[in-house]
Amino acid sequence: MALIVQKYGGTSVGTVERIQAVAKRVVNTVKAGNELVVVVSAMGKTTDELVKLAKEISPNPSRREMDMLLSTGEQVTIALVSMALQELGQPAISLTGAQVGIVTEAEHTRARILRIETERIQKHLNAGKVVVVAGFQGITGEDLEITTLGRGGSDTSAVALAAALRADLCEIYTDVPGILTADPRLVPDAQLMEEITCDEMLELASLGAKVLHPRSVEIARNYGVPLIVRSSWTDEPGTKVVSPVRTPRPVEGLEIVRAVDAVEFDTDQAKVALLRVPDRPGVAARLFGEIGRQNLDVDLIIQSIHENQTNDIAFTVSKSSINQAEAVAAAILPTLGNNPPAVGEPEVMVDKEIAKVSIAGAGMIGRAGVAAQMFAALGEAGVNIQMISTSEVKVSCVVDADDCDRAIAALCKTFEIDNSLPLVEENKSSAAAPPVRGVALDMNQARIAIRSIPDRPGIAAKLFGLLAEKNISVDTIIQSQRCRIEGGVPRRDIAFTVARPDAIDARQLLAELASKLGCGEVIMDTAIAKVSVVGSGMVNHPGVAARMFEALAQHKINIQMIATSEIKITCVVDESQGVTALQAIHAAFGLAGSKKIEVPA
Repeated sequence: MALIVQKYGGTSVGTVERIQAVAKRVVNTVKAGNELVVVVSAMGKTTDELVKLAKEISPNPSRREMDMLLSTGEQVTIALVSMALQELGQPAISLTGAQVGIVTEAEHTRARILRIETERIQKHLNAGKVVVVAGFQGITGEDLEITTLGRGGSDTSAVALAAALRADLCEIYTDVPGILTADPRLVPDAQLMEEITCDEMLELASLGAKVLHPRSVEIARNYGVPLIVRSSWTDEPGTKVVSPVRTPRPVEGLEIVRAVDAVEFDTDQAKVALLRVPDRPGVAARLFGEIGRQNLDVDLIIQSIHENQTNDIAFTVSKSSINQAEAVAAAILPTLGNNPPAVGEPEVMVDKEIAKVSIAGAGMIGRAGVAAQMFAALGEAGVNIQMISTSEVKVSCVVDADDCDRAIAALCKTFEIDNSLPLVEENKSSAAAPPVRGVALDMNQARIAIRSIPDRPGIAAKLFGLLAEKNISVDTIIQSQRCRIEGGVPRRDIAFTVARPDAIDARQLLAELASKLGCGEVIMDTAIAKVSVVGSGMVNHPGVAARMFEALAQHKINIQMIATSEIKITCVVDESQGVTALQAIHAAFGLAGSKKIEVPA
C-alpha cells in the first residue's frame, strides 16, 4: 500500500462539478490500494475576491487580518471535497492547516514551515479515511496565530506534507497536462516534458513558469520527494520531477534549513574579455558561434550594460582551452567594425590566473541577502570580485587565483560549512539530458545599474547588504569588465535585476548609499524582459549559447545583458521584444510539439 499526497489547485476545484470530479479521482486512487492525503486550494478566484474585499475596507490592511481572511477560502473547499467523498461512500475528514499540525514561523502572509506534527493525520489514515487538508496555511507554535504561506502556498503545503509523512509520491494536479517547454499562452506549440530535474525546475519556476512554486521544488529537492505534475482533466501521466535520492534528514525546521549547504571551487578556469564591442544585434552570436564551431566548452558568460554604444563580453573556459579561445576572440574582433574615436577600439584581455568560488544550496531561494553575505565574507577577507554569476541554487564569483584559498576559508566560516568541494562535472544523467529542457520569459523584472563603483573589496557587500536589510531580493547580477580610472581610483559598473514592484524602492535606497560611497548615478529601467534557456545537458553540449544568440540576432533583437550558470543562460532584452525572443529561441532548439496544448480559462 502506497501513501500518496495529491494537491488540487483553484481551477481544479472551481465549481461543484469539478469538486465532484476530483472526488471520483480520489476514490479511484484509494480503490487502487493507496492511502491518500488531499491538499486543496481555495475555489477558483476566491482568494482574489477576498483580497478585493479587504482593499475596499482598507488600502493597507493588517497582514494578520489578511491571513485570517484569506485562510477561509481553503476551509470552504476542504469541507465541500470531504462531503463529495462521503457522498461516494468514501470515509473522509477535512482539516485546516492548524488542525493538521502545520507549524510555521510568525511571519504573516509569507510564513515558512517549521515542522508538521503528523500524529493526527496518521491516526485518520490508519482508520481508512482520506484526509483533506487546507493548503496555503498553518499556525504559529506559541500564540496559535493563523498564518499563510504566500503565493503558491498550496504546492508548498502538499510537498511539505509528503516530506513529513515520507509519502511514496506527491501528485500536483493543475489545469495543464504537466510541465511544458514554454508558456503555451505565448508559444502555442510548446510540448509536454516527460521529466525534468529539480534543479531545472527551480530555474524555470523562479523565471515565471507558474506550474510549481519554487519553494515546493526546494522541499522536494531537499527531502527527495517523488513529484509528478498532472492534469486534473485527463489520465495522462504528466511530468515527473526528478529529485535526488532520498536521504535521512530531520523534518524539524523543514523550510528553515540553512541557505547554503556547500562551498565549491574550480581552479581550472581562465577568462577572456572583449571590451568595447559594438552594442548591436548579432555580435554575441558571431563570437560564440565560432567558439561553438571550435568545440570549446564555455563555463560562465556575462555581458554588462552598454556604455557609449558599446558593451563588454567576458567568458571563462578551462585553462587548456584558453589559447584557442583567445585566438578566436582576436580573429573575430576586426570583423565587428570600428568604434567612434572618443570611445576607443575593441580589445581582447586574457587572464589565466583566476579561480571560481561558489556557494550552493536550494535553501537560498527567496531569501534576500545570501549573495550579500557571500560578498561581505569575500570583502572582509580582502578578496576582490572579478565576475559574478547567479542562479536559484548557486552564486559564483571569479576571483584572483592567489585569493582562492582565502575566499574558500571565508565562505566556509560564514556559512558554517565543514569542507569545501572541488567543482565536478554534472552527474552522469546530465550526459543523456537534452541541452535545453525549456525556455522561460519573465516580464516582471526591472534593471538597476550603478555607474562608477570603486573597484575594491567590500563595496558590493555594502550595496547588496542594504537591499537585503529591506527584504529586496536581487536576481541577475553583472559586474562590468571595463575598468575606468577616475581621480586615481579604478571603477566599474554593476547592474542587476529585481522584481518590478521593488525597483523604485531599490533605486532610492541605493542612490543614497551610492552617493556616500562615491559611486556614480543609479539608473532604473523597467522596460526590460528576461528570456532564459534551462537544461542540465548544456554542460556537455558546446554551442548552446551560440544557438540562442543566433536566434535573437535573426530577429534583430539586441541583447542588453547576458548571465549564465551551469544549467541556465539568460538574456535581458527590450520588453517589446520579449515574446518574440521567447518564440524564436523555443523554435531554434526544436522544442515544438505537434499537439497544441489547450489551457482552460
